[in-house]
Amino acid sequence: MDVSVRPICEVRVPTFRRPTLLRRALLSLIEQTYSDWRCIVFDDCPEKSARSVVEAIQDDRISYSSNVKRLGALGNIDQSFAKKPLSGGRYAFVLEDDNYLLPEHIEKAIRTLEDHGTRVAFCNQHCEVIVRAGQPGRIGHFQTLNWMYQCGAADPGDLLPALLFSHGFSNGAVFWRTDCQSDFRIGDLTSCAGIQESLRLLRLKDAAYVSLEPTSVWRPKEPESKLWRDRLSVRKIYRIFADKFSRWRTARERIDCQAAALRRIGLPGALSFVSSNKIPDFAEFKSTRLSTIERSILLSGYNVRLTSRGRSDRAVLLLVGYIARNVIRSKLGRAISRHSI
Repeated sequence: MDVSVRPICEVRVPTFRRPTLLRRALLSLIEQTYSDWRCIVFDDCPEKSARSVVEAIQDDRISYSSNVKRLGALGNIDQSFAKKPLSGGRYAFVLEDDNYLLPEHIEKAIRTLEDHGTRVAFCNQHCEVIVRAGQPGRIGHFQTLNWMYQCGAADPGDLLPALLFSHGFSNGAVFWRTDCQSDFRIGDLTSCAGIQESLRLLRLKDAAYVSLEPTSVWRPKEPESKLWRDRLSVRKIYRIFADKFSRWRTARERIDCQAAALRRIGLPGALSFVSSNKIPDFAEFKSTRLSTIERSILLSGYNVRLTSRGRSDRAVLLLVGYIARNVIRSKLGRAISRHSI
């Protein structure tokens, strides 16, 4: 690459009331060895709390944008995945406000795309261990991609089997050229962050290169406050039922994602994945996740036997999957059936 004429990389940063972590994310961007980037901070806070963080850093490569109306976490992240260039960039990625980059992230991601001739890259991430809420933690031993994928180029269909045992996608891991075919925006089809990420994998249309060298750090969701459980109240009762409904809806949408993935790769493709050695430490994977894959296939309507699961248990899963897909309809299910995802 001619370093005298380097293309712009766009960094989209969705944020909401996390000034300390946002500052860390932006400072990690400033420390990049690849300096030809432009950053847009999308602030979903009505009080525009992120503005002071951006202004204090005083880097004209970082611009601030306050949402006209609140989009919520999923909507704010989703707008950051706009396919078209927002500031003339050839490359783009999303840096959520609680994550941060290692110094060579952009440089290595661009090199990955150019060296391997792909328009999308999945870049592995360290997982952060939370020590104190709202404050920087420490890098842990786990990573986001190495237990799902092998290193190398892959067609979209080669990556879809990951949806049978995981989310299959990480917002902060994907790095793309703005002329790619993939549009990772999901819209309002779900209100679950994990499902939204899985749907982005279903949106993948380009071949992607998976790099297992961690070049950024992903922070897990912080546990919610338990104060609302202290005493019996209307609010407590509402939260109990709301939590149960949310878990049910997530499970139902997970079935939609898995069924969509299986329709694309076909049952023979899923069974071939199970019997092959396509991810690291396959022996451990087979012993710990084979039952999960079998369950996903059963819920998607395919009567297979991969483990010692009893006949009655398999029948129940087939019935539950049928009801979820065909009786209890959902906006996401309708979109998938119309091949809108």
